[in-house]
Amino acid sequence: MSPTTVRTSSWAAALVVIAALGLSAYWMQARGAAVTPTIAVIPQTDGAMLWEVEHFGAKVAANARKYHLSWSAPTSENDVAGQVSLIDRVSRGKYQGLILAPNHPLAIRAPLRRALAAGLPVVVVAAPLDLPSSKALTYVVNDDDKMGELAAAEIARLLEGEGAIAIVGLSRYAPGVSHRARATERFLAEHFPKIRVAARLAGAYNATRAEEFVSGAVDEYPDLKAVVALTAVSTRGAHAAIKGRRRQGSVQLVGCEQDSDLIGYVGSGEIAAVVAINAYQMGYRAVELISEFWAGKPMPARSVVPPLLITRRNFNAADTSLFVSFPR
Repeated sequence: MSPTTVRTSSWAAALVVIAALGLSAYWMQARGAAVTPTIAVIPQTDGAMLWEVEHFGAKVAANARKYHLSWSAPTSENDVAGQVSLIDRVSRGKYQGLILAPNHPLAIRAPLRRALAAGLPVVVVAAPLDLPSSKALTYVVNDDDKMGELAAAEIARLLEGEGAIAIVGLSRYAPGVSHRARATERFLAEHFPKIRVAARLAGAYNATRAEEFVSGAVDEYPDLKAVVALTAVSTRGAHAAIKGRRRQGSVQLVGCEQDSDLIGYVGSGEIAAVVAINAYQMGYRAVELISEFWAGKPMPARSVVPPLLITRRNFNAADTSLFVSFPR
């Protein structure tokens, strides 16, 4: 065989290899294959301690199982349109699962159905929706009834079982909040009937409104002894109202859901307590469930994660640290 023939054969072989590689890449892309399996995580908002801790828990689980996380967040807890857009983007992408903390129980249903129709296993965290669980849809949720009971029990302890209180942060469209409110009132009615709910106020995701409502209640009810705030945002608003009315110390505040500033106020004594969500465990468990789904294991209908009451009494305890801190 001549040198020219050898060179021609070598080039032909190389072209065949290149063509084969190109065809393989095309089919991988066409079939939606990913070099590294990726799970999309969409929290209620970005920059909040609660969801950063969830992110950390998911990341620990993902690293152990060789998954990549894609984190995208709406601009705020009430940015429902932003969250819907993010879910639809994930549905159209190449992902192996979706972890979602919903902002709205109704508006999320249609995009969530689209994600399931696209073949994605979905884990809804923090609060349940009215969509039934299925082979590809499961829930890892906070125990909102227990959260309300813990808040109520701490209020009762602070007031020694007697006095007028306000509840702020009520919303028909804040997932889980109505359960917290009902559990708070039920616990007080059953165990501490001398504690009276003088005002029921909105402001779940609007700190300014929550501040205005609590300020009005403080003025309207001079005998008001305590406030239960049902979300981190309403806790922030209630704290500002009580501080602005110079009633700190005379009006106790117990909040729900942790954030950096609120935990700081617990440490300084400006807030009596915060009932914290175990977001780390939710994130970790959600990744674990998606991994098990692709391994052929059935997902449970629901997993319930208990909250923790944080006060100055357990502020530096080891069990508390997982709820409020995470490595950078």
